[in-house]
Amino acid sequence: MTAPRALAGLVAVALIAGCGSGSDDARSVASGSPAAAPAAPPAPADAMQMDDAAFWELITETRAAAGNDTDKQSDVLEQLLRSLPANQIAQFERIRQGLDRRAYTYELWGAAYVIEDGCSDDCFRDFRGYLISLGRDPYEAALRNPDSLASVAQDAETGNWENADDVAPDAYDGVADEDIPTGDSEPSGDPSGEPWDDEHAEQLVRHYPRLAARFR
Repeated sequence: MTAPRALAGLVAVALIAGCGSGSDDARSVASGSPAAAPAAPPAPADAMQMDDAAFWELITETRAAAGNDTDKQSDVLEQLLRSLPANQIAQFERIRQGLDRRAYTYELWGAAYVIEDGCSDDCFRDFRGYLISLGRDPYEAALRNPDSLASVAQDAETGNWENADDVAPDAYDGVADEDIPTGDSEPSGDPSGEPWDDEHAEQLVRHYPRLAARFR
């Protein structure tokens, strides 16, 4: 069950429970038995929080719904986010920013460089967004071993890296009519890990043999 459907289901259950409670009380009074104590009201949907599991489920569901088309996935994801309360959209963006920072490594930049035969700062930013859009398993596998992307990733043109947009700010503005309160999404400083020299690209090729075999 996706996060939006889960929230809708919880609201529906709450409404049904509220409608049915009066009938139960009436039957209890009619039979002479004491009425049960009313249950505590459920938490409203806007009090619930977006967590990592819900985040990744949204990514997985929208990826599948879009047929692995990154551009379509961004459109579907924005529409789903617009169905959520503003606080959940903001939390979605905070989770996404945390994942982006984790992927801000020289190891992953090197992988993008091999795939594209060169990758600028902007290219690497697009690549990280694309990596997150692929889902939790490819993302986590790439953090452990970027060469694993050889079996799932596409190049920037085919995979529409630049269209793996961060759609949460637009969704938040549409719901709350104000800027999302999460600050700048771009990591500051140098990536983590060991820098590499793009003047010695052949060393990168040897470092990522599976990616090199597919994309070179």
